[in-house]
Amino acid sequence: MKFSLTLALPDKPGQLLRALEPIAKNGGNIISIIHERDRPIEGYVPVSLIVDFISYQSFKKTIEDLVSLGISILRSEEVIERRRLVFILVGGMDVKRVIESRLGGVDLINIEATMSKTGGTSIKLEVEVPANEAERVIEELKKVTSEQGALLIPSIEV
Repeated sequence: MKFSLTLALPDKPGQLLRALEPIAKNGGNIISIIHERDRPIEGYVPVSLIVDFISYQSFKKTIEDLVSLGISILRSEEVIERRRLVFILVGGMDVKRVIESRLGGVDLINIEATMSKTGGTSIKLEVEVPANEAERVIEELKKVTSEQGALLIPSIEV
């Protein structure tokens, strides 16, 4: 599980190492770190980290340990990895039904619909989904289009 943390560290030698110790002790693996020494605010330096923890509990324990050391946490949140997918749906279908299908957790980025003179419809659907939900969304779209006698052209990841 990836988490984003922003800490306010005193602008003194050794403070970054002091903050990293609880992360390592609790199994955190640092993905990225931005130490903005050129932007101190009232004697504190903002340090932004992306850390991969083995569990939510190890993340919470790290937060407790940082607080017990007197380290100020400006922001902490889970980083949800997302994928952007593009689908092409072809055939006579109810566009509203496709959009309102059971696609929970999906952010609709763009939709383009074209209707032919014969009543056939093609839809270009661009969505963003949590990475762990991508397969479920693809299967749900296959089901919805199949129920309507339409064709789903496989997802293209952007």
